[in-house]
Amino acid sequence: MNMTSYTAEAIQQAIAQGPITEAYQADPQQMIQELNRLRATEVTSYLQYKQHAYMAVSLFAPGLKDDFEAHATLELQHADLLAQRIQQLGGVPLYSPVEIATQAAAGVRPEQGPTLREMIIENLMLERQQVAAYTTLIREIGDSDPTTRRLLLEILADTERHASELADYLKSTAEVRS
Repeated sequence: MNMTSYTAEAIQQAIAQGPITEAYQADPQQMIQELNRLRATEVTSYLQYKQHAYMAVSLFAPGLKDDFEAHATLELQHADLLAQRIQQLGGVPLYSPVEIATQAAAGVRPEQGPTLREMIIENLMLERQQVAAYTTLIREIGDSDPTTRRLLLEILADTERHASELADYLKSTAEVRS
């Protein structure tokens, strides 16, 4: 690579814009805002799963505590992946608890039901809200930001799997009660 073939202006632009080139078709600031909103929801989900893991003490479902812990860990990994993409796009990931609480998707707040069944229902409803949010943004992105789209598709697959697992658990416990 011959550095003399690049102008000082082209080099400065490359440094300032990082991976954002003329081929990038999304609005980076809009994408950063949407990713921060999703990240806030992931952090909120992490908190809810952790709280449920602390409270999930049951002889009837001993593995539930571990499942909640595993889901919490994955939610935090999702938040980290989103933060990395926000940084790549030139943004700053939200870190203030107040900002995170404000930015979390509408209606997404850590909940604490009094029973294991209610905790599972809360987690299922939260996962379903996330499925809808990710699906909507993926459709909006289309081909304008392939890297973000791929990342969101991976997170969506995990989120759908969580929702399915929770729904299956609720179905199996409802059959036992019948």
